[in-house]
Amino acid sequence: MKFLLEHTLFRRAVTFTLLPISFLLSLIYLTLAIGLYPALLVGTYTNPAGSRAPSRHIRFSLMISWYLLMECIGVLLALLLWLGTLGGYFINFRSSQRAHALVQYFWVASLLSGVRKIINGKVTFPNLDLPDDKPLLIAAQHCSFFDALIPTVLIGKNTNNLVLRHVLKSELLLSPSLDLYGGRLPNCFVTRSGKQSDIEISGIHSLAENLSNDVCVIFPEGTFHSQQRFENIIQRIEKADTNSIRLHRISQLKHLLPVKPGGVLAMITAAPNAQLLFVGHYGLKPFGSMKDILYNIPFTAPIEIYVHQVPVLDMPTEEEKCLEAIDREWLNIDKWIQSRIEKYELCS
Repeated sequence: MKFLLEHTLFRRAVTFTLLPISFLLSLIYLTLAIGLYPALLVGTYTNPAGSRAPSRHIRFSLMISWYLLMECIGVLLALLLWLGTLGGYFINFRSSQRAHALVQYFWVASLLSGVRKIINGKVTFPNLDLPDDKPLLIAAQHCSFFDALIPTVLIGKNTNNLVLRHVLKSELLLSPSLDLYGGRLPNCFVTRSGKQSDIEISGIHSLAENLSNDVCVIFPEGTFHSQQRFENIIQRIEKADTNSIRLHRISQLKHLLPVKPGGVLAMITAAPNAQLLFVGHYGLKPFGSMKDILYNIPFTAPIEIYVHQVPVLDMPTEEEKCLEAIDREWLNIDKWIQSRIEKYELCS
């Protein structure tokens, strides 16, 4: 997206100007949705088989309004934090980093609270036994708008005073809050084109170095899963890679895209004493597009989180074998997702 290449001040001037306008439009949508509700309610009685929940537009517009309100609050708090650090002079101090991380956690938790209360997206987080003396690396599944929030809440619920570093796609700079906090906290924004992969992998390696007891998060699929994307990736790997063993291995995936190895391997190399968490989830795929969200409101299926911990010291040091171990963990997540589908969908 060419807009992302514009100067930071220009980009922020545009996105910050559009934010209150978008919030106003969402309130107009909410007003119209409330007015439309009686007609949709009547429709459920006249054609119950073909009708969706009559409240879906109200819930959907409320969710959009809630998200945009959180964006506005996030920007306001970022301004207060900037003033509190004397115009950014102390922005890189540990106390400032923790304050920004705390605001980021409550911002993310508030968004998920809106998902739960407004559109009935109930997330079950596991209780984790995390080491106190090791940094954490997280490789997380990515198939929807909301699952990027999962690692922040997962860590925030189980530990205190940690700063999360993220490897994020550059499109997220369009979010005013993520733009501000992403720039102030140690994060790495990457493109998905692969044109600067060597530079970006080097940036990810630097991001995971000197973690102390903090956290580094990556979404190694790179984008949302779809069958077409999966087939395209398999075809590209088949043409470019002579490693038929890995090709056979990742071809077994049913619900996930193959891991892009560069970023994960860079993190593992940079933090050999870390604890590596593989994070998956079930129930968030219907959040993959605005159309899907509107169609599925209110959500009835449970949302469950899968976490498996592996000390990096237990991972093979040879790159090929390390990648095999990562692929095996990814296949375990895929099998777990299939077990959830069999439990909640195929048996219903």
